[in-house]
Amino acid sequence: MVGAPQPIENPENDEGLERALQFAMTAYNRASNDMYSSRVVRVISAQRQIVAGVKYIMEVEIARTTCTKPATDIQHCAFHEEPQMAKHTICNFVVLMFLGETKWSCWRANASKPT
Repeated sequence: MVGAPQPIENPENDEGLERALQFAMTAYNRASNDMYSSRVVRVISAQRQIVAGVKYIMEVEIARTTCTKPATDIQHCAFHEEPQMAKHTICNFVVLMFLGETKWSCWRANASKPT
């Protein structure tokens, strides 16, 4: 049903959200000048909106890993533990998925240090 964004109640077990986050993080890491890959620490909030495709609106905390780019499987990369290397960031991602293709927009609309 087309309509307003709806919260994703269980983001850890949502396959579509997982694909959208993976897509967003791949785009983020490609665009970043950092020599280390970053990955999601936690999902702060996530919404899904049915439009011409499915729009995922996500606020996530990400952090720098110990893996240098290009990392093939960042989910198995450990996070940096030293505060000066960890670089935790809050990011807002919007990913629009169409049947058979994925487009992203505003994938780093806002980024800030967590409070």
